[in-house]
Amino acid sequence: TQLQLILTVGISVSIALGTARWTQKIDSENCPYWIIFLPAWLSHLGLLIMHAASGTALSKFIAEANDNRRREDSTDHLDRVEYLPLLQKSLKIGLRTAVLCFTLFVFEILLFIRLEYPSRISLGVTYAPLWIVTTSFILNGILCKSQSVLYSAVWFLIFMSMLMSVLRLDLNVYSVQPYIVIAVMALLGVVSGTLIYIVHGHQVGYYKLTDAQLTAGVFYATSSFLAVLVVSIMADALSLPDLIQVDLLIVIVLLSPVVVILGGLGAYFVSRDEYDRLLEHGGQNAVVPMDLVLEQDGWTSVLGRGTVQIPLFGDVEYAPLGPEAAEAAGPCCCYPTVRAEEGRAGHGRLPGARNYQSPAPPGSRMEARATWGGSEAPIV
Repeated sequence: TQLQLILTVGISVSIALGTARWTQKIDSENCPYWIIFLPAWLSHLGLLIMHAASGTALSKFIAEANDNRRREDSTDHLDRVEYLPLLQKSLKIGLRTAVLCFTLFVFEILLFIRLEYPSRISLGVTYAPLWIVTTSFILNGILCKSQSVLYSAVWFLIFMSMLMSVLRLDLNVYSVQPYIVIAVMALLGVVSGTLIYIVHGHQVGYYKLTDAQLTAGVFYATSSFLAVLVVSIMADALSLPDLIQVDLLIVIVLLSPVVVILGGLGAYFVSRDEYDRLLEHGGQNAVVPMDLVLEQDGWTSVLGRGTVQIPLFGDVEYAPLGPEAAEAAGPCCCYPTVRAEEGRAGHGRLPGARNYQSPAPPGSRMEARATWGGSEAPIV
């Protein structure tokens, strides 16, 4: 859980030095490129040490768990359950962060070569690690359809921004420069709108964010809004009245690392929350009960609430809004709601697939049984 803080500190310092040199607030002779990238490279060294320590701790945990599971007097709940889901989820998180950090490190090396020796490498080659990442996520959204449309749109906008920047700098196509700014602003707009939707959904009662997730959402939203301001200043799209004498270049130098710091703090709070949840539930997936509704065609199960995996937030619980909550949200409520019907207040129907059971014949008694705490109890 300390990875986000280490990476945030290194990248924020590098961005602060880089923007200071780009705005000519620091002389290029006093701030060569290797000094700009040094904090980021040191943070990657810290990440490597943390990954090695995590691997050692995971191996120790497996050995202790195998020994404790054989003890009858063990009181640790993790020793009484199958820890394979915990192991699988830990390995998945570790491998994913390791691959992303290594990709970022390779990109930083290529970017340093590009800036220090512009004639040796093109911008298209510099983007090589990012081409792989963005293309894989775009294809995942198109072929596998395992991610939302907005998530795929974000990666598509990133891909288009990179492609147009290559056309501008490598091929000298000056006509695409305004479209680069438009693509970046559209990307930030989608991210900001999604964050507002999630945080507002928590306020009206649809999303059930934890305190850490809500704090992270506030940090993410603030970071995205400041990023919009920084991009506007860098693109000369923002002009102040003559009465306001502010050096906008200083604003860029100050706000750029703040954007990274806020985003990194949000990721840290989410990782802490996921870590606590991992230890509490042992990596097991949440069991979500479904409501039963008796309709004319028979009984049907209604999946109205559950848990969804949201990027940057982790596992988030959600539940459809009741009639009163939907009315309080206003006429522009864009969250799923429950429709209360006569004789079935509190039950609702949501659009989606339904698995109907055959209706009971006249004069018979339909009875379903469920297990509660180890004993059977009739539902009807």
